[in-house]
Amino acid sequence: MNQSLTLPMADKFYHDKQTSAFIRSVNVSWEKPEKDHYYLEYSYNQKDWYALNGGFPIVLPCDELSVTDALKTQDPNGETISVAALSSLQNKYGKPEPVCIQSVERCESDPETVQVTYTNGMKEIRNIIRSEDGIGHIQDNDYAAPIISHRADPYIYKHTDGKYYFLGSHTDAGHNLNGTYQYLYIILRCADTLEDLTDNSGRYTEKVIYEREPIGPDRVSPHLWAPEIHYIQGGWYVYYTTTVSDHSSWRIRPHCLACTGDDPMNDPWITKGPIQTTVENDIAFTDFSLDHTFFHHKGEDYFVWAQKTNNISDIFIAKLSNPWTICTPSVLLTHPEYNWELHGFAVNEGPAVIKHGGRIFLTFSASGTDALYNMGLLYADEDSDLLDSSSWTKLPYPVFQSSRATGFFGPGHNSFTRSTDDTEDLMVYHARQEERYLGEGDYQPLYDAGRNAYIGKVFWDEDGMPNFSVPGASLAMRKEDLTLPDHW
Repeated sequence: MNQSLTLPMADKFYHDKQTSAFIRSVNVSWEKPEKDHYYLEYSYNQKDWYALNGGFPIVLPCDELSVTDALKTQDPNGETISVAALSSLQNKYGKPEPVCIQSVERCESDPETVQVTYTNGMKEIRNIIRSEDGIGHIQDNDYAAPIISHRADPYIYKHTDGKYYFLGSHTDAGHNLNGTYQYLYIILRCADTLEDLTDNSGRYTEKVIYEREPIGPDRVSPHLWAPEIHYIQGGWYVYYTTTVSDHSSWRIRPHCLACTGDDPMNDPWITKGPIQTTVENDIAFTDFSLDHTFFHHKGEDYFVWAQKTNNISDIFIAKLSNPWTICTPSVLLTHPEYNWELHGFAVNEGPAVIKHGGRIFLTFSASGTDALYNMGLLYADEDSDLLDSSSWTKLPYPVFQSSRATGFFGPGHNSFTRSTDDTEDLMVYHARQEERYLGEGDYQPLYDAGRNAYIGKVFWDEDGMPNFSVPGASLAMRKEDLTLPDHW
């Protein structure tokens, strides 16, 4: 069999006429797999590789002998290269790949620390943890365990006093898949350390700061979604989404709560209502809008949110005059355009911001909320005009996606925080342990309480870009690889 395959001419991957292709085996595929098949993956620059995973994925049976190399020709009857040759690229360009420890060197200046080099080139100093018998181990965090169960859209904020606060979309596992019981509460959790914030610690406090009853004659969820806590202009605020209707769940708009005092765990919270705009005839909040976040930069407060236009969810940015009012026209940052943004629904949502190395990075989540949910990335120079859409660069491939190897599916809607010792950048995200998809019977992933909150380490590549590794991946392939030589 010597059949040639070509990429769809209408696909955005052909935009710069520089696309090439290779195959990868199913064991590293984030697309819904078929046994003993390969999946095509593409590059627009021969460096960054991503998959064509739309509603009609191209699947090659294992006995396929050739595949068109789109870099050589746009002719459907053009040249082909062998599967063996394309497969040889897997080791170099295959995605997703976990970031792991590559080498360890002892720090002579401090015998209880080591310099660790990771497979992405990042170097950092890590502590040595000694067991009772004196054997040294590299300090490793267990990123495979959920920190908080049945919480989607997790948000962790570390305040200036070191305390941690957690919010997430509250789901009721006792009434799983029953929308009447989902997303009724905003529950604020507080702890002195990140470790104490976890379910199993028993060293946190919680408080319901807002709740709504099911609405309408059918008792449907009011959709209290994606709460975030921020300290803005000297006060405590919680951003959240809910419907503005007493009868429909889907008239979703961004809202704001304000704490009346300095203690968010003990002082009362009041509602400021839906987010407002002072700009006449602006598109802001005129349709289904949600997932708003905040960041401060160079003396200005910025507001970023997702909003539907013609039933497609885009992400916008504007400046704030106060925590519940934007004061500049809405600027479109990203619109779903690649196949990995179009699974089930055309969605960009859940923005989150992290700064590093003179750049501002904005992650977002894409597609429906099943196992094909994944994350993309925008970035801008810190000195650029953040309200100019041309200041932002969008990567054409997902940066965080499902991993069958670790059993994590549909990762996304993340936030960022810092470790307790303030040495690590961390990403907080939700994921599922069950591989299910839209279209499987009457499955509704939105009302599935199986999304749990996790923490992953943010690695920084040598070019300054963030590397989120693979959900649930350890720093070492084997725990024994963390053990140091006896003389250390």
